[in-house]
Amino acid sequence: MGCPVPHRLTAAASALLFFFSAACSAGTQPQQGAQPAPGKGGAATVVLGVEAVRGLDPAQLFNLTPSGDANRLSAIFGLLFWADASTGKVSPGLGESLTASDDGKVWTIKLRPGLKFSDGTPLDAEAVKFNYDRIADPKTRSPLATLVKGATFKVSDERTLAIELPDANLAFDRVIATGLAFIGSPTAIGKDAAAFAQQPVGAGPFVLKEWVRDDHMTLTRNPSYYQQGAPLLDTLTFKVIADPAQRINAVASGQAQAAVPGSDLSFIQRAKGSGLQVTQAPAGGGPMLIFNTARAPFDDPDARKAVVLALNTEEMAQVVDPGSTTPGSLYGASSPFRPAAGAMPAQDVAGAQRLLDKLAAAGKPLRFTISMPASGFFRRSAEYLQSRLSGLKNIQVEIEVLDNAALDRKVFTNRDFALSAQIVPVADPEPNLYKLLHSGGQTNYMGYRNPKVDAALDEGRHSADEAGRRAAYATVERLVMSDLPVLPYRSQIAYTVHSAKLTGLTLHGDGCLLYDRLGLDGS
Repeated sequence: MGCPVPHRLTAAASALLFFFSAACSAGTQPQQGAQPAPGKGGAATVVLGVEAVRGLDPAQLFNLTPSGDANRLSAIFGLLFWADASTGKVSPGLGESLTASDDGKVWTIKLRPGLKFSDGTPLDAEAVKFNYDRIADPKTRSPLATLVKGATFKVSDERTLAIELPDANLAFDRVIATGLAFIGSPTAIGKDAAAFAQQPVGAGPFVLKEWVRDDHMTLTRNPSYYQQGAPLLDTLTFKVIADPAQRINAVASGQAQAAVPGSDLSFIQRAKGSGLQVTQAPAGGGPMLIFNTARAPFDDPDARKAVVLALNTEEMAQVVDPGSTTPGSLYGASSPFRPAAGAMPAQDVAGAQRLLDKLAAAGKPLRFTISMPASGFFRRSAEYLQSRLSGLKNIQVEIEVLDNAALDRKVFTNRDFALSAQIVPVADPEPNLYKLLHSGGQTNYMGYRNPKVDAALDEGRHSADEAGRRAAYATVERLVMSDLPVLPYRSQIAYTVHSAKLTGLTLHGDGCLLYDRLGLDGS
């Protein structure tokens, strides 16, 4: 069964949910078994792969990956609400309840009483409204602006904010939990928004003490955090190490207590072989090739199809990440949203060659550059593509490997690319699939536009029952796998490698941690 669409989320209900999920969910447990109870105090270091290149202003969120900004933001700002990394189920955080009107057009946030930012500013309904108005303001140029486009915000009392949407969305709780969960201090932002990105002020479990770029960020316990007794740790340090193997080695050697290795699932077994534990959350979606459909050569559907038909995604998954599998769908192998009949095209090398010959006969022989991140996983992905395509005629493929800042600028900001890749977790189709494929989607870097896909995605948002959602998302899969703006090629598992001494790990969103639960083994 799929997850039901919730109309009301309360802190009491979430407490029960967490009790059972802590006992049963693979998404919040180490694979080795139950975690010991965390003790109070101490210091922990978590190793990440990249620096926060745009700073830590919630209105300028970009790299919301576990190895990027999401973990830092979670620690400093906390979360209004959070979504389980495996199921997409939404639970309360700083927010006490989240209620939808019957038609899904009005969502009401009720905050916990007495919330304060670390600078003493009240985290009330006006503060949330300030943050959302700022995201919506074109002057802010927020990457999140599409999430609140056309919405209006009304404060009814100090703890209550109503969000009226331009269109019904019965899954808007997932939008809040994954894209609108981080709230900054209006006082600090008002003083100097540019400085705020480098000296963020939130209401999360930790506050920023020191930030040495490209090396480490040290946080200390927030004494005004709303939850009594939390956080458990006195000090939290984020360390930046680019190489994923070195991240694991840092934990194995005791220099750190946890690491987010990055894209390679093969590091799960490597970590276990080093005597480390792994907390993981199997999810849908995963790494996807993304074609720039807004310009040549991949504005031509035949060019996209030629590349896809030349590939064997099962082989590709094994080559680029040994031991992994292909999702065979936008939604993953075990997702309730996966259509009964597969829609992904099967490998057809002869068919690919016919399309390449057709393009060449029209004076458009296929020549393009693959723009990939510098990680080993994506480098191997590019090399696999180049190797398999080089055996065909009328095609020429080059590779460029970019650091994170250059990739951000070239692919995700300027859309100056032909073929690239990104990881798109789809624990639930909302909101990541909408952001990826809708013509107005926040992460639709492909310039993809299909009115029928837009309509099916909207239907998935509006539907109040699982049968309606499944039907809508089956239509999305069929249309997208015909148009091929993207191609999923490896199943997704969010995971964190950690020592046995670090406990209380709970994965949310795309796989980052809830830092108010993190502690050291008190036994």
